[in-house]
Amino acid sequence: MSTTVHNGPVLRVAILTPGTISNADGYQLLLALKEAMAAQPGPVTLDLTGVIGFSSSFLNSSLGALFEEMGAAGFKRLRLSNYKPTQLKQLKDYMTDVAQTHNAG
Repeated sequence: MSTTVHNGPVLRVAILTPGTISNADGYQLLLALKEAMAAQPGPVTLDLTGVIGFSSSFLNSSLGALFEEMGAAGFKRLRLSNYKPTQLKQLKDYMTDVAQTHNAG
C-alpha cells in the first residue's frame, strides 16, 4: 500500500484508490494521508505514478478535506513524486484556491 523511505512515508495514489474521480476515491486517500501524518511528524509523499488526472470531487474529498482538518500545516507536509507538469499545475492551482477560500471565509 505504501512504502517508507528515509524522508517519510510514500503513498502511491494508484494503489490506494481505484481511481481519482469520485468522492469515495478521495476519501480513501484522505484516510491514508491522515494515518501517515499521525504516525510521524515529517513529510508525506504522494506518488502519482499511473494517475492520469483528478476530478474536483476527488480533490475536494482528499486534499480539500485535509486542509479543513489540518490547515496549511497539513499542505506543507505534502510532497509529490512521479507527476506530470499538468498534474502539478492542477494541484498547485487547487491548493491555492482552497487556501484562499479558507482565508477569505
